Order: sequence, then structure tokens, then C-alpha cells
Amino acid sequence: MMMESWIHGSFFDAWLHVGAIVAGVSLLSTALGLVLERGFGPGRKIWDIAIPDVQTPREKRAYAGFVVLLTTLATFALRADLVDFGPSGATAIAATFAVYWVLFEVYYYGLHRALHTRPLYRFHAYHHASHVTTPWSGQSLGVIEALGWIFGLLFPPVLMSFFMQVSPAGVLVYFVANTFVNLVGHANVELSPFPQRAATWLTHPWIYHALHHARFRHHYSFASSFMDRLCGTEWSDWPALHARIVSGRPLSRLTERADESLT
Repeated sequence: MMMESWIHGSFFDAWLHVGAIVAGVSLLSTALGLVLERGFGPGRKIWDIAIPDVQTPREKRAYAGFVVLLTTLATFALRADLVDFGPSGATAIAATFAVYWVLFEVYYYGLHRALHTRPLYRFHAYHHASHVTTPWSGQSLGVIEALGWIFGLLFPPVLMSFFMQVSPAGVLVYFVANTFVNLVGHANVELSPFPQRAATWLTHPWIYHALHHARFRHHYSFASSFMDRLCGTEWSDWPALHARIVSGRPLSRLTERADESLT
């Protein structure tokens, strides 16, 4: 495989290749999030609240650190040959993506909820300093939380190797999707076509995670909502707030609540 030629060459050469992928996917996702904020913001803005001047520079510093840390640890992981890579046909890509998706969703919910406990919240506080989020916010993490996140990205293919061959293309497709959801998903704009709660078991709208940053409790899920529903950590008023936002009325207070309850 072409990948093996640079993975098992010099560490620096492998690091540069991995870094080009990590940084490229991150920056493209961030750029898309910023474009969507500017293009759809006037009619779909979530929060009509000013962002402090110090927020974006702080986020960019942590974002850059995350990219370097992920690049370095991913390079070590790939060179360790812990993953049983196999073919990358359409079926293999789909199977790898699906299993990877489920494993990360379950893992991330557990990690995120643990970080909201009193002993561990100090490791999550850096990320929550952003109350109104931007595309830079997704990778704006403290070092300990970043390590936890990166473990969630690197370990599933190792675990999957015990019971299936892992498609390299499937891993890459999932990484792109994960980064897109994380960075574009922190944009201050609502673009979801799924306003109905019943349609959001496998994906959720932008307001869903935006409420987590505003309220700090509940909505611990990553891309989906199924773990929150199974564990009873879903706010009941997000569909009403979603309807308000898509009608062109952004939220003006972080403490905003809707009167409607789910039935």
C-alpha cells in the first residue's frame, strides 16, 4: 500500500503526511463553518449575543495545539501497526464507518458526561469558556480533554481489529465526518433540515449542542441524540427553540427557555 511507504519511513516524514491530513480537514471544516455563519447568519443565527474579543484568539491557540497533538499521537499509532487494515470496497468502507460512528458516539457521551462531574470539570472548563461558539470552538480544548478526545478517535479502529478488518478509506471518511460535525457544528447558525424530534435520533440540529454551551448540563452527545435519550439527559424545549430560530428570531439570552414541552 502507498500509505505504508510513508508511515514506515522516517517519523518526521510520516508526521508531515498525517499533519497535512489533520490540518487540512480541520481548516477546511472551519472555513466552511465560517462561510455558513456569514451566509446564513442573518436568517438562521442561533444567539444574537456578542462574542468577547478575547475568545477567538484563545480558541485559535488551543485549536492549533489540538492539531499538533492529534498529528503526533496519530503518527505514533499508525506506526505501531495496531490496526488490522483490510480492503476498501464500498461495503468495507460502510461497515468501518458505521461501527466507528457507534463506538465514538458511546465513548464520547461517557467522556463528556464524566467531564461534567465536579472532580473532572476543571479539565473541560477551557472548552466551556466559549458560551456562544464559533467553528474554532470545536477543537478549543484543554490538554487533558484533548487527550481524551484523541483516544476516542484512535482506539476504535484498534478495538474493531479484534473482530473485523478495518477499511483505511472508511477510517478517513469517518475522520472527515467527525471533524466536520465538530467544527461546523459549533457555528452560530442553525442549518438542520430535521426540526422534528423523531427524526433526530442519529443526528441533531445546531441548537442542540448550542444549548449545552449555554446551560452546561444535558446534551452530552456528539453527533446524535440517542445517548441523551437513553440516559435521560435531553432538554425538552429544544424543538420549540429550533422553530423560533428558523423563523428568524435568534435567542438573546443564554438563559432563554421555551414554554412548550414535548408530548
